[in-house]
Amino acid sequence: MLRAQTTARGERGFSLLEVVVATFITAEVILAALALFDFHNKLARVQGQVTDMQQSLRVAQYEMVRFAREAGRGGLPAYLKAGTVNEAYGAVAVRNQVGVGGVSNQIAIGFPNSPTAVNNTDILTLRGAFSAPIYQLNPAVPSLKLLPNGTTPGAATAGTLVVCATTPTGIAQDLSPLITVVSAAATANQVEPLILVSSLSESIYAVVELDPTNSNLASNQGQCPSPVGVATPNGVLIAFNVTGDANANAFQQLGAVNNIVGLPAKMTSAAWLGVLEEYRYYVRQDNIVPGNAATDLAPHLSRARMYPGTETPYQNIAANLQVDVADNILDLQVALGVDNDGDGRITEGTQAGNPPSQVPTIGDDWIYNVAGDPPFLPALPARPAPLLEIRISTLAKTGNPDFSYQGPKITNIEDHTFTAADFANTFHGRAYRHRLLTTVVGLRNL
Repeated sequence: MLRAQTTARGERGFSLLEVVVATFITAEVILAALALFDFHNKLARVQGQVTDMQQSLRVAQYEMVRFAREAGRGGLPAYLKAGTVNEAYGAVAVRNQVGVGGVSNQIAIGFPNSPTAVNNTDILTLRGAFSAPIYQLNPAVPSLKLLPNGTTPGAATAGTLVVCATTPTGIAQDLSPLITVVSAAATANQVEPLILVSSLSESIYAVVELDPTNSNLASNQGQCPSPVGVATPNGVLIAFNVTGDANANAFQQLGAVNNIVGLPAKMTSAAWLGVLEEYRYYVRQDNIVPGNAATDLAPHLSRARMYPGTETPYQNIAANLQVDVADNILDLQVALGVDNDGDGRITEGTQAGNPPSQVPTIGDDWIYNVAGDPPFLPALPARPAPLLEIRISTLAKTGNPDFSYQGPKITNIEDHTFTAADFANTFHGRAYRHRLLTTVVGLRNL
């Protein structure tokens, strides 16, 4: 008689040991996946912060470098001048290491509620005809008239000039931007600085104050041609003041080597006209929680528009003193390149200052590149020293700290020597990542 085969109950499924081992392995795989996910999440967060920081650096440098390359547009030169607080004047000026040594950190010195720059940073000032076109005048006809009638340039207190819609070579030039500037100044009862360049030499120039009230924007000008296709008016009469108020007096001193009063002696005609602008770039101190100094720093690179050569914001509007350009910019340092020894090169050196004889340091053509450089470079015996290059350095930080990271300490940027007490060098500050970006700009308009 046959018996049916039976299977032992213990041979079915998994043993307890097998289940424990399988569960352990599964848990290990899940934990490894979670650790990998957490690592990549942190990496992505850090990379995002670094990307934002680098973008801030690019935006800050792009803004300043773009205007620096246009500095002097319209005919305003830049020199180093002995005996001035801002050693550079004209198209470029630098207020070095503000907040220390008696150097004011106010953006508009003496203006009520002026914003301030972070101590030990620099304020970079750039001037030029940035926005409106440069207008060509006809020196062959009496387009420039000095007032009072029959006066010499040095005694002129005012004047007029005619800008035609056609250049002396027959090329049309759009007068609408100039008309807009004059009309806006008349409506708001504001002033604008104009730069005039002589037909004799580009070294003969003057900065005067627009007089919108006595300008004529609507009538044709008899000395201007009226070719087909040129709209009415065929030209405009622009009135200006040389002296008479604080703005006019400040405007005429831009670039004036010997603090002249009136126009240059040979300024009897003009070949070019531009509307001059001034912008100041600085690091504005702020915190992650605005107004709460107990929170971490979150400074901004900001821009102020000023009436050129004055401490008055453009159109007397305080908001023009603070236009934020980029976030989390900790430091702005500017060095100036001058060919002191006349060898045609801008040579980097490490010697600070000038010897007692006031002769420029040989072998170092950069000003403010090392600690101890003087507040100004003495003028050369025959003439002021022209600026050839400026070097712009910006230091940025990430928006949030990474407490698993400790960055290296920062020793110096140009002539700014960092101490252990500076935020970037503190234990907490080093949890932020930092990047430095430097650009050397050739002043091609000067």
